[in-house]
Amino acid sequence: MKNATVFVLGLLLVVACNKSDEKKETEYTSFPLKGEVVRIDRVKKRILIAHEEIPNYMTAMTMPFRVKDSTLLDVAQPGDSITATLMVSRTESWIEGLRVMGKGEAISQQQAVDAMFKRLFKPGDALPNIGLTNQENKPLRLSEFKGRAVAVTLVYTRCPIPEFCIRMSQQFAAIQRSLKRESALNGKWHLVTATFDVEHDTPKVLKEYGRGYVADFSVWDFVTMSKPDLHTLLDGLDMMATPGEGGLIDHTLRTILLDKNGKISSVVKGNEWTADEIVVDMRALIAQK
Repeated sequence: MKNATVFVLGLLLVVACNKSDEKKETEYTSFPLKGEVVRIDRVKKRILIAHEEIPNYMTAMTMPFRVKDSTLLDVAQPGDSITATLMVSRTESWIEGLRVMGKGEAISQQQAVDAMFKRLFKPGDALPNIGLTNQENKPLRLSEFKGRAVAVTLVYTRCPIPEFCIRMSQQFAAIQRSLKRESALNGKWHLVTATFDVEHDTPKVLKEYGRGYVADFSVWDFVTMSKPDLHTLLDGLDMMATPGEGGLIDHTLRTILLDKNGKISSVVKGNEWTADEIVVDMRALIAQK
């Protein structure tokens, strides 16, 4: 009888935990979406939409949205003006309730490509001078570093993959060590690590993270920003950062070098670069007249 009671209690506990997990998985936020259909991908069940700003969530941009109900793929055609509801949970996002508000002219393949990349930042551009908050909870803008060569990278502190955010931060730590050894370069360079996990990575979290890499906060800032500003940055860098499984974030990697005028010198994709390569590039930017 005692064993049976223990079994029942254990079963109830498992059921309760499963219900709790199920609740977390099904919690979501909804946003109204309005825009124009650019392309429909029936294989991946995605609709590419050039959408208007989503207040308090995302700036206007062109991006693919997943549908769970495949019948929505037949509702609209490229060129149509539509409204829909964007659903965002802890682990995924999708659209539903899509309605056509006006019929339009189909967009060509080249126009679709242009729509996807028309906002990309390129060498010679200035990164948006958006409001940032650093690890000391102080407001900051990239324009404050004019006159210095600046390296910026984007990570999130909970990233568990050694080859991704951890490598970016290790490389920046190596860049810091190398440049600090050259006293002639004092005050002529700066490092910025920005988070794209703006809900979790508070200034306090960022400060503790920076300490883990022995950051000298006088030359290396760890910053967060608002969601709209984050999406402006991600959009311009053609960078992905979307909710993944288990509360983690699926993302790509970007590192940006800014010259002394605050203009983009280069945008480095991926994780194949070395600290020594960036140090050489930053020395060259410092030496420029």
